[in-house]
Amino acid sequence: MKSGLFLFIYSILKAFLPLPSLEALLLPLCLLYPDKAFFYSMLSGLGTCIGGHIGYEISDHYGRKAALKFVSEEMMASAVEKFKKMGYLYIIIGSLSPFPDFILSYAAGILKMNRWIFMLLDGGCRWIRSLLLIYFSAALNEYFQFDRYISILSILMLCYFMGRYFLKKRS
Repeated sequence: MKSGLFLFIYSILKAFLPLPSLEALLLPLCLLYPDKAFFYSMLSGLGTCIGGHIGYEISDHYGRKAALKFVSEEMMASAVEKFKKMGYLYIIIGSLSPFPDFILSYAAGILKMNRWIFMLLDGGCRWIRSLLLIYFSAALNEYFQFDRYISILSILMLCYFMGRYFLKKRS
């Protein structure tokens, strides 16, 4: 149960902070406890939805002023118009891909997307993504038996995502 709580809290934080990918926790947990995989995917989807709402609220209240320090008012107005036309598609594609969660929530808040639609799209699509990852990892586990090497796999995934994060932050 502690692992589920940790995953839930991490998925909330991951949705509005630049942390290593959620898959670094989700996949090893699902391979280690395949009977709880659906539960873990539900927790990560719900946590992403809550965290996305927190990021949305932060950027809705403070993001526009901060963004205007870097872009002009005309660029902001243009971005709002484009986001009104294609924003839902951006959220769906971004949520189904490994695109960073926090960027989506901040963009949706700054560009004034409907918060409830954002939460449903982002949380729902992230949950679908979690289900797909779990399904494919379980299918691949039948052939490669990742669960034998779960500790090594977990450490390698965590090192990869943390290394990628710190290299991006450094440059």
